[in-house]
Amino acid sequence: MIVRDIMMTKLVTVELDDTLAHAANLLRQYKFHHLPVVRKVYQTNGQGVRSALLVCEGMLSSQDIDLAAAVGEQYEDRAQLPWQEKRVVEAMHRAAIRVTPVASVAAAAQLLVERGLNCLPVVEYRLINGETLAILDGLLTRSDLLIALARSMGASEPGMQLDIALPLGDIAPLARMLLLASSLHVQIRSVLAAPSSDGTLYVATVRLGTINPTTLLRRLQEEGIRYSFGRPLVEEEALQDL
Repeated sequence: MIVRDIMMTKLVTVELDDTLAHAANLLRQYKFHHLPVVRKVYQTNGQGVRSALLVCEGMLSSQDIDLAAAVGEQYEDRAQLPWQEKRVVEAMHRAAIRVTPVASVAAAAQLLVERGLNCLPVVEYRLINGETLAILDGLLTRSDLLIALARSMGASEPGMQLDIALPLGDIAPLARMLLLASSLHVQIRSVLAAPSSDGTLYVATVRLGTINPTTLLRRLQEEGIRYSFGRPLVEEEALQDL
């Protein structure tokens, strides 16, 4: 899965010269915490059609606005503009960490976690008028990642969870279970096997497209495949009888 598959593309943006009051209103209106800061450049295609592209200049967060407001109140006795009238460019951060639409979701998620970020601008670098520019294509947030994880696990579809024990990382029980499901025409919505802290696979979680897999469960018992149906199988249970 790549970033393009899950990123937000219907974006609300601000420009460098917009006021912080305008940005704050947008954040309240749309219940966002971040706004991409852009500037427009224009490109003419081979047919002479002129179109606007958005160059990513940075990000403005609600925290950036709160900080500008706090500083403004602290020095309100000095001759300067109220924080509401200040420009976005004065409060934004440059958001140097970005991803491209074809970056893997796993790599983007790791960036978010390691850098303590809540969102990443998604940009595509293009050569325009002799200059390489970061054209804004979308925005990737932690919420997007959680929704993608739920979707990849089939949580949005009716069905049940079946956990298969993988003793000492042996995936043979999972392979056998998938063959049995195929022969019994039991639909598989998703398969997820994540390693534990020591890097070993102990449990595979399978989302079944049925709420009554009685025949499949009976065959698993006959094959001696350890499983848990309808509740998570913990690592200790997967290691029993080893």
